[in-house]
Amino acid sequence: MRIRTTVVAASLLLGLTACGGGAGGTVTADANGALPVTIGYTALGAGYSDLYTAQDYGIFAKHGLNVKLTRLNDSSQLVAGLASNSVQIGVGVAADTAAAIMKGADLKYVAMSEPHYNLEMWASPDVTSVAGLKGKKVAITSPGSESDFGLTALLEANGLKREDVTAVFVKGVPAEVAALGSGAVSAILTQPPNGTESRNKGAHRLAALSNMPFPLGAYTVQSKYLQSNREVVKRFVAAEAEALQYIRGHKTETVKSIQKYSGVQSTDLAAYAYDFFLDVWAKTPAVDEKVIKQAFDEAAANAKTSAPADITKYIDNSLTAS
Repeated sequence: MRIRTTVVAASLLLGLTACGGGAGGTVTADANGALPVTIGYTALGAGYSDLYTAQDYGIFAKHGLNVKLTRLNDSSQLVAGLASNSVQIGVGVAADTAAAIMKGADLKYVAMSEPHYNLEMWASPDVTSVAGLKGKKVAITSPGSESDFGLTALLEANGLKREDVTAVFVKGVPAEVAALGSGAVSAILTQPPNGTESRNKGAHRLAALSNMPFPLGAYTVQSKYLQSNREVVKRFVAAEAEALQYIRGHKTETVKSIQKYSGVQSTDLAAYAYDFFLDVWAKTPAVDEKVIKQAFDEAAANAKTSAPADITKYIDNSLTAS
């Protein structure tokens, strides 16, 4: 899939109005002919290396985009960011956006980078199995986050119930690592490389969830933004497709971006994260309908209601067409 990277058609620009006037307004190309867009992502770690490398190695620019990357504190801020137009494209846990759609938010899924959990569990030396967590404390980030869903899934896969452990919400990955290091909790659930730092304090990897399907790296836009700025989103999806291929063929460059955005200085840890995510990253940005259905089913179960019968109307895969 290729999108021309320069804005040369005056007729295209005639339809564009001032940027920042709301999600329903169209954007104006900047002085260099690039279309501005802010992309919000929701976790610290290597998971969004597609974004990092696209920014660092000119993939967004090649596709005629002037991108600002904004890290949100957690997944709960994603829908609010889209609604306020502080971000125009948001990526995070699809169950959160599915829940918002079920409450009336007019959102569309336009791309997907991670259709699997990107989590590892690190535990203190005395915990030798997931079953051994019964009656113990596990630190995760926040309610509704990937680690919140992941903890439930991991426990159930190992014959435990969620109430068999005490989940401690600590807001951020550094706080998780600190809690495990101090002995305040027996395990943490987080994505590498940040949580992997726990091994330097004697923790060991208890489990990896990369083989478990999960609607994680779901890129979402407001429908009215897509209607008014389809060219922006189309260029983004084209850049995303290239980035997903780039990271698989450029380990050294990707590792550098992981270090830059995660704040982890160790090349060894960043390379560890890269190798882990090769089993997580999608090969194309096409939205997997089965995974999005899983998101709606999870959101409906949490709300004690029924999921929509037809979830395809919330997905636009036409942007991935050549």
